[in-house]
Amino acid sequence: MLRPSLFRAIHIFFLLLAGGLFLCVSPVVSEVSVNTLIDTIGMVHDSSTFTQGYGNPYVNGSAQLFRDSTMTNGGALALSKTVSTGGANPESGSVDSQKFLSYDAGATGSHLAASESIITTTTGSTNTSSPVCVLASSDSGGSDSNRSLTAAASLDIITANTLQLASRTRITTEELQYSVSANTSGTAGNASGPAIISTSFTYASGTPSDMNMASDRSKVAGLFDLFNRAYRGGTSATIQAQTEGSGMVNSRTIAEHVYNSKNSTGQTEWAGTAVYAATLLTNGGNLQETRSMSAEKTTSSQRLISYHADGSNSMQTEERVVAVKKVADGANTSTDPSCVFGGGSTSENATSASYQSVSASSQAIGVDSAQIESVAEMDIGSEKNGTAPVVVHYRADITSPIEFDISILKKMTDPNKDGKYEDLNGNGKLDMQDLVLLFRNFDWLSKSEISARFDYNNNSRVDFADLTMAFRDIQQR
Repeated sequence: MLRPSLFRAIHIFFLLLAGGLFLCVSPVVSEVSVNTLIDTIGMVHDSSTFTQGYGNPYVNGSAQLFRDSTMTNGGALALSKTVSTGGANPESGSVDSQKFLSYDAGATGSHLAASESIITTTTGSTNTSSPVCVLASSDSGGSDSNRSLTAAASLDIITANTLQLASRTRITTEELQYSVSANTSGTAGNASGPAIISTSFTYASGTPSDMNMASDRSKVAGLFDLFNRAYRGGTSATIQAQTEGSGMVNSRTIAEHVYNSKNSTGQTEWAGTAVYAATLLTNGGNLQETRSMSAEKTTSSQRLISYHADGSNSMQTEERVVAVKKVADGANTSTDPSCVFGGGSTSENATSASYQSVSASSQAIGVDSAQIESVAEMDIGSEKNGTAPVVVHYRADITSPIEFDISILKKMTDPNKDGKYEDLNGNGKLDMQDLVLLFRNFDWLSKSEISARFDYNNNSRVDFADLTMAFRDIQQR
């Protein structure tokens, strides 16, 4: 552990060094690496900024930025960080960082605040006379030589009492990679202090004929056992996320792919848009969520969600997919009428579709218990010079299981003393309410250690025949 005076000296040296880097590394011509190691109790403020660039990022060049900050007003902090920039070739320079952080406020009442932000932007062109940052440019030849890329990711943490965190960053002129893993466990490994953690990701890559965009925002407030986010943006975008815990959750993911194909004269032959959107919102409760999304020529997504409310909490989630396409009259020579969703044709014998549109969605609103599995895939139909039909696959399985009501274990009785529990609500007799409780909790009761007490037909197993027998007994009374 550093003594306070020694820690301050090292920290001041690092700030001066980081400030020098901020002034000197653009454009970058060599590799630079800075290591930071902090292990102390008390107030801490660590920050760094690294920038580098090549050419003019608005016309034909690139720029990268990495910035982070960690502040505490007390408590025990252990921080290990390495940031390196540069490369022999300025046109393909990179910024890499790796960070490990552990914080515990203990009984001090202190907290931690931290942030990270990374940006990469690149614009390339074989025609430097026109502003290629305008994706719908005057590229009359329909060439894909004009391409721009902008990707950014950020992390923000406030009011963290306990936190374990690891993050990894790599940005180049062609790609952004960012991943973070965190939980609110203390040094003993148990979740002992709440925190608010949020991440964001924005991505846009395109040519005059192909624009791919994606964004993701996630926020968890409270206790969480696992918060994983992995973002990647380059020629395509991928988002991977895992959340486990009992905090409040708010997340939103959107991806949009826009196509605009032109012929040699500049006329639009076909154009299309594919959109994916998903939201998740809870005000507490136990959540386990795993999801992934990729946006390239085909946009696809997978989600697994398990949720159980704690008290008066609830969850709501929505997922939507939309694909729309327009083909110029006469350009679609397909003879398959299954691709026709609407629109007109050029002649009586033609089966071409001027417009194609497919959409699907699912919702779960205000549920206190849910299991959700969904898969989505959208193909706008860019094959065969854009005449291939739009194809959308979407499946969402949503169930809202009723959890076992443990209170009936204290209430149920055996009114006729035959060794079977017929009275589940504890009012001393068999009635319709007993049948309702038996049905709602049948799965748990049939697998429990007391399952034999519900084998009403004495066939040595508990099955739906016992439910039928209980129903008949009620009818005979």
